[in-house]
Amino acid sequence: MATLTVNNAAEILERLRQAAPPATAAKIAQITALLENLSQENAYLNSLISEDGLPHTTAPLPAPKTEPEPPAPLSRNESLPGDTSAMDLLAGINDALRAPLVAIRGRAELIQAGMLGQITGEQKQWLNAIHENTGRAFTLLDSVQQIIAMHQGRMQIDWSNFIATDLLEEALERIRDLAADQNHKVVIQKSESSPMAHGDFYQSLMVLTDILDNAVRYTPPGGQIRLSIDNLGTHVLFNVADSGIGLTPDDLIHVGQPFWRGEHHRLVRQHPGTGLTLFLARRTLALQRGELIFSGEPNLGSTFSFTLMIPT
Repeated sequence: MATLTVNNAAEILERLRQAAPPATAAKIAQITALLENLSQENAYLNSLISEDGLPHTTAPLPAPKTEPEPPAPLSRNESLPGDTSAMDLLAGINDALRAPLVAIRGRAELIQAGMLGQITGEQKQWLNAIHENTGRAFTLLDSVQQIIAMHQGRMQIDWSNFIATDLLEEALERIRDLAADQNHKVVIQKSESSPMAHGDFYQSLMVLTDILDNAVRYTPPGGQIRLSIDNLGTHVLFNVADSGIGLTPDDLIHVGQPFWRGEHHRLVRQHPGTGLTLFLARRTLALQRGELIFSGEPNLGSTFSFTLMIPT
């Protein structure tokens, strides 16, 4: 495969934007803007490095190891716009952008570590922006990678039986610091006995952690978040209830659609995202014969739940 530069990727995205419907075009424009920011920040890093005589061939830091997230096949009525050639294009963009992103982040971390001496206040702001934007870009590429894999129909479910409350406790541990920063009170409402659940513990944990992360981010400081479990007989229902921004009737129609975000909410605009988290969660749960359920009222909070089977 020929090397695809950031400029090439931007040109391709612009052609896609011109041919896309308005909602999709707006998202493509956001991706293009992110690439332009990264390109500017990479040039800034290069200028710092060249000024101090550090070779431009500095070895990039290795990409962090992540456990693979198995994909789910898309149904026709939920597939993203695009045919096989479009998926091939996305795969090419994904592969081409990861290496320069790793290099950008690696150089930024070297500078932050003091390799070029003490950094100024302005340089610190640039480095923080680089860290934020590369993080957003990696999140987007991870989602694109999962979508590609879904389109190819590849999925591996590591079936096991586990105690339902174990899933709640592990997810809470992962967001505990973030919740503490917002002064949220997060509690697990336990019953006398916890049912067993049947599914993929890791994939279900990712879904629950993402839902809980949303509850923390989209609840004003000092809010309350409650995790609970209901035994439905054939399934276990996992619940995350918050006192956050809630859901409008229009939100309830669009939640879970690819690339949709409730950006009319101020708190949502303050936390950039891909609009793919809940879309991917629905597909992951469907492969485990589970379902995503949600409800809420504006300014009164929302409840996001999902089901997993009970062992037979």
